[in-house]
Amino acid sequence: MTGHTHGHRHRIPAMRGPSPQPSTAPSIRGGIVMRVGLLQEGDLTGTTVENRYHQLIEEVALADTLGFSTWGTSEQHFSPPSFSIAAPEVLYSAIAMRTQNIKLRTMASVMLKWNHPILVAERLATLDIVSRGRAEVCTARSNNLTTLGAFGVDPKDTRAQWEDSMDVLFKAMTEERLEHDGPTWKIPSVEVVPKPITMPHPPVSVAASSVESHGNAARRGIGVISFENYFGFDYLQECIDDYNQVFAEADHSAVLAPNNYRGLYVATAYCAESREEARSVARRVTMDYFKFILDLYIPLAKKPGYTYLDTLEQLIEHQDDMDWLCEYSPSVMVGTPADFIERIKKLEAMGIDEVLLRIDGVGHDNIMKSLELIGHEVIPVVDPAAAGMKG
Repeated sequence: MTGHTHGHRHRIPAMRGPSPQPSTAPSIRGGIVMRVGLLQEGDLTGTTVENRYHQLIEEVALADTLGFSTWGTSEQHFSPPSFSIAAPEVLYSAIAMRTQNIKLRTMASVMLKWNHPILVAERLATLDIVSRGRAEVCTARSNNLTTLGAFGVDPKDTRAQWEDSMDVLFKAMTEERLEHDGPTWKIPSVEVVPKPITMPHPPVSVAASSVESHGNAARRGIGVISFENYFGFDYLQECIDDYNQVFAEADHSAVLAPNNYRGLYVATAYCAESREEARSVARRVTMDYFKFILDLYIPLAKKPGYTYLDTLEQLIEHQDDMDWLCEYSPSVMVGTPADFIERIKKLEAMGIDEVLLRIDGVGHDNIMKSLELIGHEVIPVVDPAAAGMKG
């Protein structure tokens, strides 16, 4: 999940009639304990696309029985072997049929011109129906210059396209007839079918990496999934504090279902019985992902709209130091169950509601072992209510 997003409050959508599925958006999440979710991206190391997709389905089916809260994948194009899922909605429906409790959240739907927001709304509603109300959506602006170039989107236009697409998305999910006249989308009056069964709409969040984008998400009244660019705990706390302050001060009277969900994307996670085993198994994927992000952000730092990325020197200096990375960045969680519990409790104290662990790229057997260990030894401690629902 590598997207920067910015937003403003959406227009007031028309209310529809009652539905049997109330939204599970965590509006004002007092008393809710930390949740542990998964974000996987179809890493093809040592396998094929065909095998990896079927392995993913098995992994999510297991996670569902272990009390993991949420599963999702990003939409990624042209970036093998680390990322292979270009049409995530198709996978979600297959996974919905193999699971009962786990939430299914796109992480993230890239709301730019190659993804018409009406299509995003229709696919989300379909998933909400087939999963019996377990669909959620995180949205994003792409920060991948290769992807933007292939689809003909100028990086400086992504904020405006995302904002206009979000307005259309909310209208498509909630209004009996959709009509829109915005800077990106001009849509005559149409009736969008199907509508989601979750009322007034499935929970919505946005992927955010800057302090500014956290504040914009709070102003719009939607949840946020933080990715702190490996900039460290202090930077993450600054983002969360700004989100909380702006959310508390913002006028959400025009928002049907405001929610202040705060998730954290952990770009590399792996749990083993010993710290040495965990870091041995996960070293390659940890450092490869870190360098992938560095390669992505260094040129972006010079582009309009991404100029806040001006503190990369320390990361470049430590680009081969996994032990430093494990301690310095919330984006890496590699260690024992005790290490996981300690880190998750620290993040909970910082104001995070859910960690989204990217356990991928280490082989199917290792992934299954790590999920079992987290499910049996970590989730019962940090989210006992979810552990009690295992079955």
